[in-house]
Amino acid sequence: MSVAAAVVRALPIAGAVAIAMVAVAQADGTGVIAAVTAPADRAALATAIVDAIAAEAGPGRGRIVEDAVVEARAAVATGAVPVARLVGFRRVREMIDDGWRAFQRVQIDFAQSRLAAARSAAEALVALPGGAELYADAALRLGAVMQYRRVPEAPAVIALALALDPERPITLAEFSPDVIDAIAAVRAAAAPLQRLHVVTRPAGAIVSVDGKELGAAPLDAQLPRGQHLVVARAPLHLAVVQGVAVDGPAEVALALDTDDDAARLAAGAEPGLAAPAEQGLVDAALAFADLDDVVVAAMTERRGAPALIVQRCAGAPARCTAVAEIGFGDRAGLAAAAREAWRTVQAGELREPPRVLGEIRPQRPPSEGCRLCRNPLVWVGVGAVVVTTVAVIVLTSGSKPPPVLTVDGHDFGR
Repeated sequence: MSVAAAVVRALPIAGAVAIAMVAVAQADGTGVIAAVTAPADRAALATAIVDAIAAEAGPGRGRIVEDAVVEARAAVATGAVPVARLVGFRRVREMIDDGWRAFQRVQIDFAQSRLAAARSAAEALVALPGGAELYADAALRLGAVMQYRRVPEAPAVIALALALDPERPITLAEFSPDVIDAIAAVRAAAAPLQRLHVVTRPAGAIVSVDGKELGAAPLDAQLPRGQHLVVARAPLHLAVVQGVAVDGPAEVALALDTDDDAARLAAGAEPGLAAPAEQGLVDAALAFADLDDVVVAAMTERRGAPALIVQRCAGAPARCTAVAEIGFGDRAGLAAAAREAWRTVQAGELREPPRVLGEIRPQRPPSEGCRLCRNPLVWVGVGAVVVTTVAVIVLTSGSKPPPVLTVDGHDFGR
């Protein structure tokens, strides 16, 4: 393996946090989250806001994203994760390095404890890019320490490390001859197969064992006896990882939690969004679209005339300017209203929660009313009944004198 290839292999393990920090430093530009009561107006509103930002853009403004939600949604679909989760890579890497240095100094107890803790912490990262390799590195070094101490579980720990990262180079530059011999013995050993039944909630999640995708749950897998890592993934859910020791026929049940960020981005910017949902949507758009700020804009009716309401939001959790409301006479005035709104919020203080989407209400379809009432046959029948009734009243009134009601005022005093 070339030196360049070794560097590339090391990037998912040692460089994940460095990459994350670069992403934080490079977050730039402004995105737009637009909502309207009439869906056909959304593109016009987003374009007006983008043009307003571009007209006022100064040096260093960066990119302008017409639909921050769509951009964030695409990032999630390609496997993007929040930077905060990647920080775990650095912590695990430091723990591995501390443990291995202790082993080289013959501080065996501390080395085993530190590497065991690193392996446990790495389990939560296995579903992320580079996470399986990081876990494998912690497990392999832990297995080496356990092998030195003649711990019976050492071969099983080493076997899992090799299954997760089978292409990892094992050289004398990194490991002692006895560790290399122990690794070779594990590779040569043939472990009997056992059945593992995997179920998930929700059903149908895609299951991987030791980095190999097996299919949709529920399923049965034939695995070598020993330690394994089971990962389940499903759309709009957070991947879940669970370690399992297979000594005989076994079953594992994995429950996947809803990925709130992915779910909010999938739902998009809807009029009348509740405050917690709007906060989550703005936070997710900022994080996954990698933006400095977003403009949340909506077009609605105020006092019978069109109006534009806008906030600018930034930070985590997002805080926004006060809501700017700009009325305009007709649709032709939207561009001018957008420019005025942008000037208002551009320099505004970020103190408020996002609330623009909650300020407008979804457009209700026109009421169909009483369908029976629109039936012409019904109205013909009603007309006939009315005419007949009037005729009866007239005939009756003509045959009898009108009634006379007499009231004696003295009766009220009795």
